[in-house]
Amino acid sequence: MDRVSSAMIPMSALADLGKSQRALVEAARQSSAQTKAEDLKGYGREAQTLVSAERLVARTEGFLATSRELRTRMELQDVAIGRAADIVSQLREDLFQNIGLERGEGVRSQIEQAFSVLKDAMNTTIGGRYLFGGVLNDRPPVTVNSVSDLAANPLNTAIEQNAESQVLRIEENRTVRAGLVADDIITDALAAIKRLAEVDEGALGPFGGELTLPQKAALEAELANLDAAFDKILDAQSENGRMLHDVDAATDRQQARMESLNGAIGEIVNVDLAEVAVRLNQAQFAYEASANVFNTIRNLTLLNYLR
Repeated sequence: MDRVSSAMIPMSALADLGKSQRALVEAARQSSAQTKAEDLKGYGREAQTLVSAERLVARTEGFLATSRELRTRMELQDVAIGRAADIVSQLREDLFQNIGLERGEGVRSQIEQAFSVLKDAMNTTIGGRYLFGGVLNDRPPVTVNSVSDLAANPLNTAIEQNAESQVLRIEENRTVRAGLVADDIITDALAAIKRLAEVDEGALGPFGGELTLPQKAALEAELANLDAAFDKILDAQSENGRMLHDVDAATDRQQARMESLNGAIGEIVNVDLAEVAVRLNQAQFAYEASANVFNTIRNLTLLNYLR
């Protein structure tokens, strides 16, 4: 005897087919996206934890970006301050040699070279901003163009005065000075160069040939001043190195925090790919079985016999 299905049987088979199809689609989505759900609603009670963790990740990424920028900046500052220290040391040695030989040849060129290097070092830029300008980083810290200008004008007009260092936050409860300012680094060195230039361009100058007693005394006086200026530049370089160490330590802490947060988020969001692969195979088998059952049942109707 042939069997005839009721209307409820195909509907039940169709419902099973739809259920298996949804399971197959979801398993395929998880396999492709490698996440448990496609939106926050899919995470239920863990959604609030997930949102909070992602906010912390975004904030930590901001701190890391700031730290990386600061590291690059401080490395450039270290190079620039090192150049300033080297040229002041070189000027001191050259003047000592001039005094020993009691000759003034080369003094003018020596102070001009020292001024040029100091100016270039302190007017170093990154991204169009002056590294040693502090909060006034849209203008060059050293404003005079030549040794003659330095000699002819007050020192406080030759270099930007009282500029404050930029302060940036690298951790939730920690800020650092983004960089030293030129006024705190080379003012003493520029003052020594200015006084030598005033002698060279004044009644006691110019330097050249055998040193006069006043010229020799002026050079000897500036040796001590250049010693102090050199020490001040080294102190600035040391401070820059200390700040760089702080930034590196903060970066390490933020990276560790980022790894911890990503791990916590991964436990909520990420799927077990091996488990998903098993479910995908099971869902595909169930879908194919449901489809076969539905195709068989839909032909077992009274209509086929009434035709």
